[in-house]
Amino acid sequence: MELGWIDFSKTERSKILSVLDLLSESGTLDELGIAPVRDGFSNLFFPGTTTIQTRAKYFFIVPYALKQLERSSETNPNRVFKALDAIEKSCGQIFLEQNSSENGIIGKRSLQSGGWVKRTPADIYWAGMKRYGIFTGGGLSLSEYIRISCAMKDKKTTLKKLGNRNDSAEENECDDKNAGDLFKMQFWKMPLYSDKWMENLSINLTKAEAEFLQEQIIENCKGSLLACVLEMGITEFLDCESFRDLGAIIDKFPEAVQQDYWLALAFSDFIYVIRTVYNIIISDGKNEAANDELERLKPDFKKSANIDVDFILNKLEVFTNPLLKKFLKQSQELMSAGDIEGLKKCITNREVQLKGTNRAKTTHPGEFDVNEWIGGGELDYRFYNARTIVRDVFESEGKTDVKSE
Repeated sequence: MELGWIDFSKTERSKILSVLDLLSESGTLDELGIAPVRDGFSNLFFPGTTTIQTRAKYFFIVPYALKQLERSSETNPNRVFKALDAIEKSCGQIFLEQNSSENGIIGKRSLQSGGWVKRTPADIYWAGMKRYGIFTGGGLSLSEYIRISCAMKDKKTTLKKLGNRNDSAEENECDDKNAGDLFKMQFWKMPLYSDKWMENLSINLTKAEAEFLQEQIIENCKGSLLACVLEMGITEFLDCESFRDLGAIIDKFPEAVQQDYWLALAFSDFIYVIRTVYNIIISDGKNEAANDELERLKPDFKKSANIDVDFILNKLEVFTNPLLKKFLKQSQELMSAGDIEGLKKCITNREVQLKGTNRAKTTHPGEFDVNEWIGGGELDYRFYNARTIVRDVFESEGKTDVKSE
């Protein structure tokens, strides 16, 4: 939908466009819609992670809280949601009281001002818990799980009431059996749960938790870079400051992981050229950092464009996005030819295609802070989030002296 502009200053317009981008579908969050490839590689290397995950402890806090609520008598899903929210908030408050400067406390700023987050730990970690086999209820969403769990408890209560009214002992036995069968369903693989789990709670993993999480990732994410780091104890992973830095230790990994790594790094280099040109466009050529980067990158344009777009899209199973494929191939051709003006036009057309003329930043050059780099730089494929998880595991197992950052 095209939007009309009333009377905004350039600064106001810039802020509004940024907010609209945050509200957009995932395809445009990265300005040029390369998320399917970025996320495909991210899931390949670091399955179960997301960019908004913080500490590994939440892989336990959420199931602990939900198992606790499963065992309660509450059968109203809305009240269970509220209780879950209260427990998660309470955990955050405990962590703040223990160390207000601790990194990775979800909702820290909100808690410090007396509020709480809309995107809760359960929302953030749900997909990861399913991926690691911690939640064993199949493809259920969080809300579906809570509704089913409540329905099961309600059914059991009803069956017991009916059973108590029956005169037949045989019918009583049958009702009890049915109620018992319902509760043989298990939604969690969480052997470490205790009713006293909130006592002595810490954001750091216990040794048992670290070992369990490591085992789950290795078992459920075989062959991934993340699983290899944990299984092979590659502590040098924590010394890397970026996805690119992994190149110095990538020979420690299986051949298949190495091949995927170099493929992803090459794609990142290719996209970085595009993002550099993007920043030149929206700054109307006044972003000095982008101008300097372009001059540095120009001699290697052919090398940066030397990627197999079809192979990458097929490998990552990006089959339903022909417009993305067209954009990548056109950019590749223009980059190989050193046609910067053609590349600018291609990039502008792509953003307009995704957002419309009014919202596309490239159609409003010079209306943004010329010193701000917009749209991301090199792709990190969730490296930083994965490194935090690995650090939490290795620290708790005593495998490294590296402390949380």
